[in-house]
Amino acid sequence: MNKQATLNTGTAPTGQTEPPARGPLNTKTLFPHGSRERTIVHDNTEYRLRITAQGKLILTK
Repeated sequence: MNKQATLNTGTAPTGQTEPPARGPLNTKTLFPHGSRERTIVHDNTEYRLRITAQGKLILTK
C-alpha cells in the first residue's frame, strides 16, 4: 500500500497502540485536566505539542 492510500484510508502503522482517529480531535480530549503540553512520537522522533499563553498550538521538535 502506498503512502497516499494509507493517508486516505487512515490505516494505522504496525505497532500503533491506539486506533486511527475518526473526525476532529478536541484539545480538551488531547490535553486533559488542564495540561498544556503533550509529547508526540513520529518516526522515532519526539515532538512537543503545547498550548501557548495566547491559546495557540505550537508543535516543536
